[in-house]
Amino acid sequence: MLNREIYFNDPLQNHLANEGVATVKDDLTKLELDILEYELRTFVCDGAYAEGLERILKSYIDSVKRNAKQPCVWISGFFGSGKSHLAKMARALWTNQTLNNGQTARSIVDLPSNIAALLDELSTQATQHNGLHAASGTLSSSAGKNVRLAFLSIIFKSVGLPEQYHLARFVMWLKEEGIYDQVREYVTTNAKKREGKDPWEHELKNLHMSPVVGNAILNAMPGFAPSPVEVSKMIRSQYQQVKDVSNDEMVTAVIDAIAINGELPLTLVVLDEVQQYIGDDIDTAMAVQELGETCGEDGRLDSKLLFIGTGQSALTSTENLQRLMGRFTVNVQLQDTDVDSVIRKVILQKNESARSSIQTVIDNELGEISRHLRGSIIEHNKDDEKWMVADYPLLPVRRRFWEKVLPALDKTGTGSQLRNQLRIVHEATKSTAEQPLGCVVPADYIYEQIATKLLNSGVIGKDIYETISRLKAGNSDQKLQSRLLALILLISKLPTDIESGIAATADTLSDLLLENLQEGKHELRALVPKLLTQLVDDGLVMPMQTAVGEEYRLQTVESQQWYDMYRQQENELKANPQKLEYFRSQEIQQFVRKQVAQARITQGDVAEPRPINLEFGPELPSDADKKLYAWAPEVPEKNFNALARGADPDSATIYIHVPTSQRDELRKAIIELKAAETTIDVRGTAKTDAGKEAYAAMEYRFKEADRAKKAILKDIFSQIQVKLAGGQEVEGENLAEQIQNAGKLASQRLFSKFKMADDKGWAKVYSRASTQGDPNALEAIGHNDEADKHPVCSEIKRFIGLVKTGKEIIDNFKDAPYGWGKDTIEGALFAMVAAGVINAKDAQERPVDAKSLDRSSVTQTKFRPENVTLSKLQIIKVRGLINALLPEGKNCGANEEQSKLSQAIANAKYIARSAGGEAPLPLAPNTTILTNLEMYDGNEQLQQAYDAKDEIETQFKQWQDQADLAKHRVNQWNELKTASRLCKDLAIYSTITEQMDSIESNRSLLAEPNPISPLLKQAESALRDAITAKLSEYEEEFNACHRDLMDDTNWTKLDDAKRQTLLEKRSLSSIPSINLSSPAAVYDAIEATSFEQWNDRISALPGRFDAALKDAINELAPKVKHIRINKPMIESEDDLQAWLTDVEAQLRSELANGPVVPS
Repeated sequence: MLNREIYFNDPLQNHLANEGVATVKDDLTKLELDILEYELRTFVCDGAYAEGLERILKSYIDSVKRNAKQPCVWISGFFGSGKSHLAKMARALWTNQTLNNGQTARSIVDLPSNIAALLDELSTQATQHNGLHAASGTLSSSAGKNVRLAFLSIIFKSVGLPEQYHLARFVMWLKEEGIYDQVREYVTTNAKKREGKDPWEHELKNLHMSPVVGNAILNAMPGFAPSPVEVSKMIRSQYQQVKDVSNDEMVTAVIDAIAINGELPLTLVVLDEVQQYIGDDIDTAMAVQELGETCGEDGRLDSKLLFIGTGQSALTSTENLQRLMGRFTVNVQLQDTDVDSVIRKVILQKNESARSSIQTVIDNELGEISRHLRGSIIEHNKDDEKWMVADYPLLPVRRRFWEKVLPALDKTGTGSQLRNQLRIVHEATKSTAEQPLGCVVPADYIYEQIATKLLNSGVIGKDIYETISRLKAGNSDQKLQSRLLALILLISKLPTDIESGIAATADTLSDLLLENLQEGKHELRALVPKLLTQLVDDGLVMPMQTAVGEEYRLQTVESQQWYDMYRQQENELKANPQKLEYFRSQEIQQFVRKQVAQARITQGDVAEPRPINLEFGPELPSDADKKLYAWAPEVPEKNFNALARGADPDSATIYIHVPTSQRDELRKAIIELKAAETTIDVRGTAKTDAGKEAYAAMEYRFKEADRAKKAILKDIFSQIQVKLAGGQEVEGENLAEQIQNAGKLASQRLFSKFKMADDKGWAKVYSRASTQGDPNALEAIGHNDEADKHPVCSEIKRFIGLVKTGKEIIDNFKDAPYGWGKDTIEGALFAMVAAGVINAKDAQERPVDAKSLDRSSVTQTKFRPENVTLSKLQIIKVRGLINALLPEGKNCGANEEQSKLSQAIANAKYIARSAGGEAPLPLAPNTTILTNLEMYDGNEQLQQAYDAKDEIETQFKQWQDQADLAKHRVNQWNELKTASRLCKDLAIYSTITEQMDSIESNRSLLAEPNPISPLLKQAESALRDAITAKLSEYEEEFNACHRDLMDDTNWTKLDDAKRQTLLEKRSLSSIPSINLSSPAAVYDAIEATSFEQWNDRISALPGRFDAALKDAINELAPKVKHIRINKPMIESEDDLQAWLTDVEAQLRSELANGPVVPS
């Protein structure tokens, strides 16, 4: 029996009128109506299709009855699920469309009773609302991305109007005026005939340029305009092309187009491929949402317009589609089971007489069928068996394989680039029709059906497409190789975010390739691995070791380059064992470091931190007896045990053993990992499809190698051992816990003298000693005896010997066997300094006490034991001496004597230096007594200060008195130098400078009686007399000039106020007064105006008064001109007459232009 004989409809005779693809549009032509009839007859109205129709109709009718907002409908489903078919059926059933043979849509479809009842109710409602209307189309085929215009174009087309907005409005106007038929007939008759073109449609498209249309309107309406030209102008003005319309204009256009007597019929608008139209464009999604809101909520539409949109995805699937959820609230989601029922009825329906034969084949070969893709998420299940007869020659596993692959191949989101499943199954039945029963459709069949579309849409590359096509034309082995490549390609397109368990192994490929269930299956399974090996050798595929075994990926020219580089990197690593060993050891060491870093080891009540130092080398560092070490030598377990057991049991070293097993396996995994990683880094991100596939394959290889490496390391790390010196094994749940436990025990071994210092009160000891200088600071830890009797202080003092720096002390006691903390060491040091047990000096050898010793400088401070002891009375007297020597405002408190004595000595020396200096001062007093004192330090220095106390105090008092006198006399000396400079032009100058020279050479500035005072008085007197004389000269000249001014007739013509104003303008209102009441005033006066400046001011007075007179004349005669006349030397009567003649001529010439004033 042949396969074709089992079908109810012979696949070779059965024809799919619509080629398996439903096109959503308003069907008008005979061919379109024939296709619609076929689609209606094959429409299986059950499952999600019936539920969807019921939901749509119920929602719409309910909203109409309640006059409520009309929600929009979203029909979604994967590629080939029949969403366009359902939308088209809804449109045809809505209006009960009449077909070519006179039948109606509802009479053809086998409708469930509830759906039929709802459609009847829709028709009943239509009798109350001006009937039914439907419009359908695809947005992407209309007015670009302008949603409102695209929507209107579909509405316009449904009532026979032009799709363009301005043309539709024009035609509606013609109909409204009742002249449409007349205008159209005129245009058809009178327009220029063009072959293959309708005259009316041609002229309408060129409305703004058509003179015929203008003539047609005037023919129908003679008084409409003066001329056809004016008609054209009016048309261009009234019916302009628009890029967009408002929501209000859109609703108005809808009503004008389809309303009957102003009332909208019950209207359905189906828009297919809305998701494809929206894409990733946010603005378009928002525009579609706004369109839905307008259709459902605008009151003028009266809840009568239903908007249905379709898309591959549910509204919740993408962020952009989610914007529509608020408006598209009626959702119809189609599933693969819905498609199955359609295919079984339309394509695969069997003759009942053949059912038993098919069942026999399936029963006999169920073992073979059930093994296919075992372990994957699409493997055989018990439920498959009840559908196998209905689905034959399609096997369920292969159907599910297609259902996984097809959506992955559909990059557009709408399935528009791929053929419908109905069409594919139909072609598949045809391809096996002439084969005997038992021959099934192989999984790679789908590739042949969609390969060209995949190439054109960019889903697969040109290289692999051509390679598969070339092999297909070869011999039987090459044909099978081409099918292998096609299957490998399809499997490579499966989503990687979900583990499907479908991998291109030899077994999986054999399962999917098998065509004859009863013959040749064993031969096929033997042949496939050989052919794959040949494909590898030919560079067409590349093998990969994965979790499922050896898997194959397509090898393009570009991927071969990736693979070659990978092999090159592998070989380079294998040839460099040192580098490979470094990588291996780093993996282990990084883990150990991380685990050790998690350990938080502390010791004692004070919780002193004990950091662990890691060592991986073959030997322990030299300071292993002073610090806590964890040693992980890479040696066999036997050698490790010998090392640990042979070590000193008192040693603090922690021994870590990392097993050396699986060394080769780890190296292999690292080679594969590093080779893949380097290949990816060097090759970079791929741009071509082939490169992207190669990148994905290499990335997979990298992940698998990384997984293998981690598995090996996990096994190694689970066997790590930790022991203490002497061989004691340390327990723990993991390495970090083992290190934690070992560290506590090792700390007790290493820091055996820690316990004597284990007290939380050392910070208080430090605080009391450093802030108060408290000699009893150790009381804070309960020690009431002498400071150096405490065990910690005793150890430190013994270590200091003659002298030690703070750094030496801290370094010694922070290491083994002490391990003391900072507070302990420094608390003990400060306490002993405060108690006078040791003394401290800074880096400049200056004594410091406990209060003044800065903690940050302890390491540079030198500490020495004290050998001299002073009584309390002696200390008090020394403190008194220090306070006498310190500058005002500073004091020496108890226990500050050593640090403050050096400051006191420095201040005393400063006072001594201030008592003398450079000439004319005498030399500074001798300070030998202080210099001798500085030769000592500590308590010994305090003893020397006590012994010389009286003499030091006496000399210091003398230095203070002389310093005060020196300060006063120096001020006088500086004043005398200023006075001398100002007297430079006076007779007294030489006398004063001679006396000053003598004082300087004799260094007699501090002599008694005071040599400066009489000289200052002489200089002051001489300066005052000289200034007074200059002022008298000024006054005499001022008065003479003032009298001349007062005698001038022009001046007397002005009133007193005006004269005063003019004098003030020239600063001539009074004679200046000068303050000479004190020496400072005298100096200020001469500094302000020197004797030479006084001479200049006196000489300038006549000119200043002349300027005042000119000002007066200008006031009296604003246009007067001041003429400067020549003033030559006149030596004879002739000279005089000649000059007078010239002056007269000059003045007469100027008089012609107005009054003049000679000057």
